[in-house]
Amino acid sequence: MYSIFLVASFRLVREAVRALIERHKDFQIIGEAEDRPHILQLLTSLHPDLILFDLDPDYAAAIETIKAILRDRPGSRIIALSMRVDDAVVESAVRAGVRGFVAKGEPSGDLAEVLRTVAQGGAYLSPHVAAQLMGWVKNRELKRAPNPALDVLTEREVLVLRLLAEGRTNKEVASSLNLGVETVRSYRKSMMRKLKLRNMAALMRFAVSAGLIVITGPTEPGTFGNGTSA
Repeated sequence: MYSIFLVASFRLVREAVRALIERHKDFQIIGEAEDRPHILQLLTSLHPDLILFDLDPDYAAAIETIKAILRDRPGSRIIALSMRVDDAVVESAVRAGVRGFVAKGEPSGDLAEVLRTVAQGGAYLSPHVAAQLMGWVKNRELKRAPNPALDVLTEREVLVLRLLAEGRTNKEVASSLNLGVETVRSYRKSMMRKLKLRNMAALMRFAVSAGLIVITGPTEPGTFGNGTSA
């Protein structure tokens, strides 16, 4: 029997996922939590085979918590669960060390097989995420290794910068990361201050040099590969 620790911000989500998992006799929920302090506290005494981690609604905070778990317990097998599968969120989760990524839009009956695959040492990507990955490879748009200069930015700021660099508007970034539009503007100002950059064009050039986006073909003078005007 495989033991599972369940993390989700909303009680209704935890109850629904628990009900799905407990249909299968080879899985047992041994603990659940909703926030970072509670998660880290419980994991000092629990040793689950798997951690099923709902990234919604605060992706950046969830990914930071996953990093903290893996710093203390590098052998942990974590599966991320999310409503959104934006490139920035998926890549950040994979870089953080998750062994699986499941989109909430997938059939619920597939969850047991995902859990079993990762518990047995394998890895799993949602079919939608796998299709995105194939697109990245086909178009040679795999992200390069991040620039060390990114170390001065928080995980949330990197997520915001990546989405802005992909050509998203402030409103689109806010919607994707469950933030307010003014909060996105605040992150932009914070990043420019930390990186000592004077305007958005310079910030976008930095995003390219840091490997957050990749230019894949000829562009018009003064523009980036994703069509963002300089």
